[in-house]
Amino acid sequence: MYLNHGYRLLQVKPILLKFFSNVKLDLFLLQIDAKKLGDGLVYELVDGSNSFPHFYGPSRSFAPLPLDAVTKAEKISVLDGQFSCSLLD
Repeated sequence: MYLNHGYRLLQVKPILLKFFSNVKLDLFLLQIDAKKLGDGLVYELVDGSNSFPHFYGPSRSFAPLPLDAVTKAEKISVLDGQFSCSLLD
């Protein structure tokens, strides 16, 4: 399983704890080169104070994330309800 929304690094741990604590499938954190996403990357205000990056594809075509935009991918480990990987450290 993968996180299908974009998050700034500081947003990842709280999102994991809030929405993925009971997930039994493997989770991976992708590091993305945002410059390679062009106008397909949109920062949207979701709760009046926090904006989250969402990728819609070029010109909002809903094209998949280009693999060459992924600079690193790591499996997220879970131990005693805590999420970890080197990208989070």
